[in-house]
Amino acid sequence: MEEQRKIKIDVVVPPYSGHLFPILELIKPLINDEKYDLCVYSGVKRQEFLEKLGLKHVPVLPDKPTFFEDIANTPEKTNAFIYWKQFKRNISQVPEIAREFEEGFKKRNPDVVIADFIAIPAGLIAKKMDIPWITSIPTPFAIESKTTTPSYMGGWYPREGFLYKLRDSFGRFVIRSFKRIVCVLASKQLKVLDFKLYNENKEENLYSPQSILALGMKELEFRDDYPKQVIWAGPCLSEFDVKDYTLEDISKFKKSILVTNGTHLLWGKNNLVRIVEELSSKFPDVCFIVSLGNINGKGKPVIKSRDNVHIYEYIDYGAVLPVVDYVIHHGGAGILYNAIKYNKPSVIIPHDYDQFDFAVRGKIADIGIPAKLKDINSIENALRELLNRKEWNNLKKVSEKYREYNPSEVLKNEIDRLMKEKVNR
Repeated sequence: MEEQRKIKIDVVVPPYSGHLFPILELIKPLINDEKYDLCVYSGVKRQEFLEKLGLKHVPVLPDKPTFFEDIANTPEKTNAFIYWKQFKRNISQVPEIAREFEEGFKKRNPDVVIADFIAIPAGLIAKKMDIPWITSIPTPFAIESKTTTPSYMGGWYPREGFLYKLRDSFGRFVIRSFKRIVCVLASKQLKVLDFKLYNENKEENLYSPQSILALGMKELEFRDDYPKQVIWAGPCLSEFDVKDYTLEDISKFKKSILVTNGTHLLWGKNNLVRIVEELSSKFPDVCFIVSLGNINGKGKPVIKSRDNVHIYEYIDYGAVLPVVDYVIHHGGAGILYNAIKYNKPSVIIPHDYDQFDFAVRGKIADIGIPAKLKDINSIENALRELLNRKEWNNLKKVSEKYREYNPSEVLKNEIDRLMKEKVNR
């Protein structure tokens, strides 16, 4: 009997935790499935970790091992100038990255490519080579809105009325104009990809026209103008790094709170500790468990800057969330959905990027209370409201809905569908 050929899946994802771990959780059931042959393209520093999982790994820009981290880990809050510097550094490497993907795909001849939503060259090379392409996106609202309130405008809430429709229309115009300017400035580098910003349906060519897996929850979304190929697959929360962490005894405190602003946002770490220490004096019966998000500091001794402030260099969400009562976080996709998973009410203090839009959705869905980073009174008031509130009925409902999603099954179905469509063309 002839042995069935394995389905070759090439996965392209930047090495950032917020991008890499959701995709790894998405493909986790496929890793040891004899039906599939998986290969991951990512940063050099992730090679050992990926190979330990049993995955083939192709390093991207192997002669520039810190390239991706240097771009993401900005020493200060992003602004127009920093965005421009990040863009220039990114775009300068597009021809080289595109060449590496094309060579890799020719060598591997994958049946399907799964590309993280910011791994744009991978999807475009797959399209050029007529390889079915799936976009994976843990921040679905990054997809440009057509008729609704736009994202990345500092956290706009959807409102009714003519003036708000005008505001939203202006916001969408600003975003489209910014992208067009960027494409003009990068036309030389993008030439290798034969890139056009929009397709005939006036949708972005940044994402797959065949399949977009939204690794989020429809229950948190107020928009209804997504492209038809978007499928709400559900959040993918990593359990690759859950270990037996030794937590300090917190039993003498009435309540406990995990405080984190993720693995990036280096500029916000010291400020985070300062905020927590200020809060700790006003809430002495609450234990604040701070994770600085430094994965390289895993296992380092806990620092107790105060009796009720325990500072860890790094602690896995899955290890600490089951034992705390609440969360104070920055509105990153990973911690927001982990708080939902473990049914933990939150104070959401957005710092940068898409976090303002997650905070908006958290407020509308009534799973958390937003606060302003630069206003300690806002944070203190939000924390008091959090501690005094007795019931979070909608959070409980959303947490139950979270368990109904099965992203990996959605992925398998999409792989099968795309392969059948290609055969039948």
